[in-house]
Amino acid sequence: MKKKIVGSLIASLVLGTISMTSVQAEESDFEQSLSIYGWLPSLDGNLKYTIPGSGTEPDSEAESGIADTLDMVLMGNYELRKNKFSFLADMVYLKMSASQETTISTPGITAIPDIRLGAEQELTAWLLGFYGGYNLVDNGTFKLDAIGGLRYFSLDLDISLSLNDRSIGVSPSVENYDGVVGIRGSYTINENWYLPYHFDIGAGDSDLTWQGSASVGYMFDWGDVLLTYRHIHYGFGEDNFVNDFDLYGPKIGLVFHF
Repeated sequence: MKKKIVGSLIASLVLGTISMTSVQAEESDFEQSLSIYGWLPSLDGNLKYTIPGSGTEPDSEAESGIADTLDMVLMGNYELRKNKFSFLADMVYLKMSASQETTISTPGITAIPDIRLGAEQELTAWLLGFYGGYNLVDNGTFKLDAIGGLRYFSLDLDISLSLNDRSIGVSPSVENYDGVVGIRGSYTINENWYLPYHFDIGAGDSDLTWQGSASVGYMFDWGDVLLTYRHIHYGFGEDNFVNDFDLYGPKIGLVFHF
């Protein structure tokens, strides 16, 4: 149901943007930009899952790191700006995988041997952010916008566990909607170089989420090139199968203005 809601929300935003563009395309103060990024992120996080048939108490859990081998990543954003008002849509898709082995000891209980646990993980994640903004400062050199909006996070895991000589498959997933507020803007060094930045923080389905990015940009006649460092954090709490999730690393992007 939540995925249908997200799909409807995206469709409405796209149709609304197309309609707005067609009505106001002739206005000189109407600005749009499309950014496409290449990103090689690192990922940190902890999973918790009950080991069925292990002979331990029902609430006993094993911890492991989230998959950390990148298979695919797609990333981009679209910005619409008119006078002091702006709209930003941000999208990240990634697919990662990993293989792990863990030994769970049972000290003091000789009747229960050590448990050998192997895991193969495949992770698929979507992050969609929709922000409205209002410009607070623009003196030609420094720009500052206040922003607020909604961030959607979807994480699907396919985990194949080998417990001693037995194989077990689990497919947990999580969907989160969080309201966020923050700031974004840029500092212009000269006619070619500038420094964009973005920070937001919020909560909702997650206990806490925040992201920050800082960039160095160079403007050409056809568009801009950006070198960026971005960090996204989610804290889900102890009751979720994912306790925390961090995605971070450098990225390079192309920005087209129209």
